[in-house]
Amino acid sequence: KFLVIIAVLAMAMFSSVAMAEVTVSGSIDIRNLATNNTADYSSKAATSDNNRTTQERIRLNIDAKNDAVKGRITIENDWDVWGRVEAPQAISTSTTDTTGAAGRLKIREGWIDFTIPGAGPAHVKVGHQFLQLGNGWFFRSMKYGSDAWLVGLPGKNTVAFVNVKAAEWNTAQEDDTDALVLLDNFKITDNQTVGVYLARVRDPRGQFVNATFNAGGTATPGAEANLDTLGLWFNGKLGPINLQAEIDLQSGKAKDPGSPDTKFKGNQLVLQANMPIDPLSINATLAQGSGQDIYSTSPNNDLKQMMTLLDADPHYTFVYEYLVNTACIKSASSTGTLSYGKNTGFCNTSAANIGAGYKIAKNLSVNVDFWMLKAVEKVNIGGGAGATGSDDLGTELDIVVKWNLYDALSWNWQLGRMMPGKAYDKSATVSADNIDAVQGVLSYKF
Repeated sequence: KFLVIIAVLAMAMFSSVAMAEVTVSGSIDIRNLATNNTADYSSKAATSDNNRTTQERIRLNIDAKNDAVKGRITIENDWDVWGRVEAPQAISTSTTDTTGAAGRLKIREGWIDFTIPGAGPAHVKVGHQFLQLGNGWFFRSMKYGSDAWLVGLPGKNTVAFVNVKAAEWNTAQEDDTDALVLLDNFKITDNQTVGVYLARVRDPRGQFVNATFNAGGTATPGAEANLDTLGLWFNGKLGPINLQAEIDLQSGKAKDPGSPDTKFKGNQLVLQANMPIDPLSINATLAQGSGQDIYSTSPNNDLKQMMTLLDADPHYTFVYEYLVNTACIKSASSTGTLSYGKNTGFCNTSAANIGAGYKIAKNLSVNVDFWMLKAVEKVNIGGGAGATGSDDLGTELDIVVKWNLYDALSWNWQLGRMMPGKAYDKSATVSADNIDAVQGVLSYKF
């Protein structure tokens, strides 16, 4: 009888404890990637630049839910290159290292989301999480995530405050680089949302823009930078057209004792439209982000280039911006030598696109996009554009084939050819060769 009483009490205690609902999901992706002339824009004058690799990416998600509390942990090895004999994957970037000492498994997500008791719909999301402002043309961390606090009041009119920790720097000093954001998203209808955000990148050490054009000096004591971005955006349907629009305006300044202040004056406008006419769809893009006139003969300390903070995934073209350098200045050395960046969005770029998609069958579709690219301010990416540079970035043709073999298994292909303009020339007599890329991703999601 005593044992029965103990068993009953134990069962009662366990039943009174709210157990979390835990689910596991993930994906296995196999990627074949082939590129030609992505590093050397004019292989006629140099060694041929060809690359062929097979890579594998594994993602594992663990989701937990308990009353008004949710959490997620995601680990992954991001595109581990095949080529090890009898050795585990994700051990290091070296194809000969089999020790496992340099593990590459990373935490892609790790956050807690909960409703504040007694505060209505108010909730907090804290941890390493995916974030995007507006339509994602100024700030987007949807590949690896960001460390952040988010406090919001969700609803038809969602108001939120976000604090993103970008860099800790010295833990013993108040010198962290943070992005502080206030946003308001208003749902006009079920198919239309408009929003506004104000983001400040607070950089007490002046590191955020120190390298770009040497703005803010050399981060000496007293140097600091504050970049403010005001964003207005729309996402929704206007009649038969799906429309996305965003405008970003930047202000603020970087300062360094003994040097003139650097004022931020970047801006960008992005319009994207898609009209489905089953089984056909038509899409178009018009976008422009400001750049810096590096060939100006009139001294000016303003930083007019649009400063973007985007992840390492493709954003609009497959070759330009994702696989090769763009017209966006990444940094300037003490001698004035410039380097150009990737994953920079529409920074110093005017882009116009027309494309179409066709649904061949229930499980098979193809999309074709043609891009015309031009630099807002002249650049010399390849080194052969002359003393005053060029604004001719060229054109690009992208083809995407989506094939669903089963509900959980897809095999999608991307093919891109960029025809570089004069800004990519190697010399005055050697033009840049066409840049080609082919990528196939076999993906199983469970």
